[in-house]
Amino acid sequence: MKAPPVTERGRRTRAAIVTAAAELMHRHGLAGPSIDDVLAASGTGKSQLYHYFDSRQDLAAAVLYHQFDRVMESQPALHDPACADLRAWRDQVLAAHRDSGYGTCPLGAFVGQVDDEPELRSILAELFDRWAGSLAGLVMRARDDGRVRSDIYPDDAGGMLLAALEGGTILAHLHRQSAPLERSLDSAIVALTAKDASIVHSQSD
Repeated sequence: MKAPPVTERGRRTRAAIVTAAAELMHRHGLAGPSIDDVLAASGTGKSQLYHYFDSRQDLAAAVLYHQFDRVMESQPALHDPACADLRAWRDQVLAAHRDSGYGTCPLGAFVGQVDDEPELRSILAELFDRWAGSLAGLVMRARDDGRVRSDIYPDDAGGMLLAALEGGTILAHLHRQSAPLERSLDSAIVALTAKDASIVHSQSD
């Protein structure tokens, strides 16, 4: 991937290309839109696109990072060191999902589309690991604050919350309502807070 542009104009142009490509690829799949589709949607020229991206795969990689940034922006509880409230995060997830019109996950939508692209698959896996790690950090803060059980292992809990979010998002998208996602998130949070629950405990903790 090429180095980011150093001028404000260059940053705006690159951002316009990535944003347009992300919207098209989220809707039609990574392989769906053509380069000409991206150029038309972004209002840029082919020379500009190839000034910032070496290839279509390079552009797809930038889209994955862009989508990850969208996820993080919609879930500020994950990077707020003062936040130790899992339900605040849950409410942010639900609000973002409603705002999307019960759409698919900005990042999860690409799972299954990168099986034949080792570089993109590696990037996508790394971004999901970072997401799970951010969730683990929130769980750790909540545990230290006495909001979840003391026997909870944050890394396992972060993975569980992410799985609940992704599975719930798929069902909510299918049924065009937030109830499946609400139930999935609430069940996961209850498992972390109920004193009589025996889940998400690692022997290595």
